[in-house]
Amino acid sequence: MKKFVMLDSHTLPDADFHQEKELLAEHNIECVLAKCKTEEEVIACAQDADCIGDNYFRIDGALLDKLPNCKAIIRYGIGYDVVDVDACTQRGVWLCNLPEYCVTDVATHTMAMMLDLVRKTTLFDRHTRAGDWDVGYGYEVHRLEALTLGLVGFGNIARLFSKYAKVFGTRVVASDPFVAQEIFQEYGVEKISQEELFAKADIVSVHVPIIPSTHHLICRETIAGMKDGVMILNTSRGPIVDIKALVEGLHSGKVCAAGLDVVEGEPISDPHHPLWDCENLVVTPHTAYNSVEASDAQHTQVAETAVAILSGQTPRNIVNRKQLGL
Repeated sequence: MKKFVMLDSHTLPDADFHQEKELLAEHNIECVLAKCKTEEEVIACAQDADCIGDNYFRIDGALLDKLPNCKAIIRYGIGYDVVDVDACTQRGVWLCNLPEYCVTDVATHTMAMMLDLVRKTTLFDRHTRAGDWDVGYGYEVHRLEALTLGLVGFGNIARLFSKYAKVFGTRVVASDPFVAQEIFQEYGVEKISQEELFAKADIVSVHVPIIPSTHHLICRETIAGMKDGVMILNTSRGPIVDIKALVEGLHSGKVCAAGLDVVEGEPISDPHHPLWDCENLVVTPHTAYNSVEASDAQHTQVAETAVAILSGQTPRNIVNRKQLGL
């Protein structure tokens, strides 16, 4: 019997994993829901696993060497920075992700954050509750049709977000060297350089993975190259934005407002964290992906991918497909 092990099921506390249990059972595949917090626990429960599911547990080459039966790793999300891709490729292990399961949810959340900042909804709510009934409080309000939205990265989420924004008449530009011009044209989005985007956009929204070249992509230097009074959104990965530089920008007014669903070093438990001194900031707890429908799709797609792999098929969501020559 083939064996599938979900390494850190405890990191998805609201899930009952019925999709994995039912679909894998139908194909005579053992399904183990582990709660591993150490490498020793991973080795103990998964050393004979044919396929591994992983949410946040870090997997590197040294750990893979102790899992000799592992043919594939399925990451429970779009990003896969917790897994060493090169180590997987060197050992012939397929790394899969879920590139589409929460596209609608993250794009909607990003749109909600943009509307919140542009209309100052949260800012007004805070001050109105405090007895400050002042329609002119804070930064200036502009119509969306008067603003330019700049998308750093133009993958699935950014593309859908661009469609949402264009409904409001917002001009949308984007920078992504890995996306063909035809895709930009299909969505009616102007492709420009990253430097030009920072200089032209009234709202900068980040939609890139966290890799060495994108770590602190939004930093003191890049913020300096943005328009005065820019708004910054990040629903991608926390370390892409240098929090110290962002806080400086918010306090100086260079950045008039920001919306973050992800933060470097999250979760933030310090009540005195510098972010909390920025009133023109909206923060949500890495929840942009979340919905009942997204959760169902997440677990269903993991189960379907595991079944495909263990049935001898090649699923389309293999991250290192090209490197493996598939």
